[in-house]
Amino acid sequence: MDKYLREYAEPGTESVQDIPGGEPWQQVVVIPVCNESSQILRPLPPGPGRSLMILVVNESETAASNVSAANLEFAAALQARFRKLWQSTHSAGLTLYRDPESTRDVLLVNRFSKGRKLPAKGGVGHARKIGADLSACLFHQRRIRSPWIHCSDADVRLPQRYFSCSTQLSDSSASDTVALLYPFRHSPAAGKLVTTEGGDETADEQQKRIMRATQLYEFSLRYYVAGLAYADSPYAFHTIGSTLAVNAVHYAKVRGFPRRNAGEDFYLLNKLSKLGAVRQLSAEEDCEPIEIAARLSDRVPFGTGAATAKITQLEDPAREYLFYNPSVFALLRLWLGSQVAFWRVRSSDTEAILSQLDLQILIGPLEELGASKALQHALRQSADAVQFQRQMHTWFDAFRTLKFIHYLRDHHFPSIGFEVLATDENLEHLLRREPELPRLHRTLRHDWLGIEPG
Repeated sequence: MDKYLREYAEPGTESVQDIPGGEPWQQVVVIPVCNESSQILRPLPPGPGRSLMILVVNESETAASNVSAANLEFAAALQARFRKLWQSTHSAGLTLYRDPESTRDVLLVNRFSKGRKLPAKGGVGHARKIGADLSACLFHQRRIRSPWIHCSDADVRLPQRYFSCSTQLSDSSASDTVALLYPFRHSPAAGKLVTTEGGDETADEQQKRIMRATQLYEFSLRYYVAGLAYADSPYAFHTIGSTLAVNAVHYAKVRGFPRRNAGEDFYLLNKLSKLGAVRQLSAEEDCEPIEIAARLSDRVPFGTGAATAKITQLEDPAREYLFYNPSVFALLRLWLGSQVAFWRVRSSDTEAILSQLDLQILIGPLEELGASKALQHALRQSADAVQFQRQMHTWFDAFRTLKFIHYLRDHHFPSIGFEVLATDENLEHLLRREPELPRLHRTLRHDWLGIEPG
């Protein structure tokens, strides 16, 4: 942690050392804010003691004037509502506020004023890193007691038992856990919508259209995780930044969030999962799902908001919005299962062994990924089959898994629309692999294909 904070943390992170002493905060949540309404300043869920909400209000150097205006208005609303406790004296742009109506304090990080804006290509990943680095520093100074850096977004409503989901973990069950993933669901957005492109449609009609498009995208998220679970991949978990809580010590070990404009959650979890367990929390009474607002967004180049916007512009989303062919997951399952054969004969000859297994179709993607070299290394470094498997899973990570699937999509099994996917005989195997997928499947069959549940 010392090395991370000294060499890799964002400039200005050390400024939190100047915050006046007092009772430590029990837990922390980090939220990037860009072009948002002050409606997001609703109280945090209750927890033991006081909580700290770190709001990284940000915009890039190339942000439009309306974004700058919204950020200024947001900061003014925060200042008017809360009582200022402390402000940094130099360029860090930190201000600590006390919420008089709840047991939380709010740390405003000013990355929207002149001289403090993010670089032209800066975005949500950079903002998350700023807030998480501040959290890690406060935890290291014992100013925050919980080791979990909770990450959320402005479009998320947190359930009442949000913090208890992490605090109730026993030391033994959390010792090897590097990250927690909260259950989630999408719900209609409250307040003003981002756009009114629907012509003469009412706000209610527009919201229904956006919600239907969001459900189609959510199905694709859950379908992908179900496909990885069916293939017995160790990377079968959701990678949604607003559902994440990361252990501060492990966060430092992987050098924090990447400063990406999108996908920062995927790449962070890909690194973390090689250190320990990524634990997907179950939706139950003690851990209700967080609610993500179904809305359009242009804040990031891809993700829920961007995908929903794309879907709403399609003439026939049930046919035009595409999903991976189930066959790619079947082949992924065969590749992962075939690795035992390489250990058994102590060979890295992918062409020979895959031909023996009648899996010649996998030679192309594995050659492109450099599997033979990885197999050679794993065979040299492993004393037994378990170690060999661990070495191969570390190499064939979430990123290479995605590249493998994309190769099969581009060369053998083109993606298909929901109308075709819904009748694919192999879909049934996948529906059982993700808890919310069957419900979504029934909803989409009814809403997009007119098929009544039965």
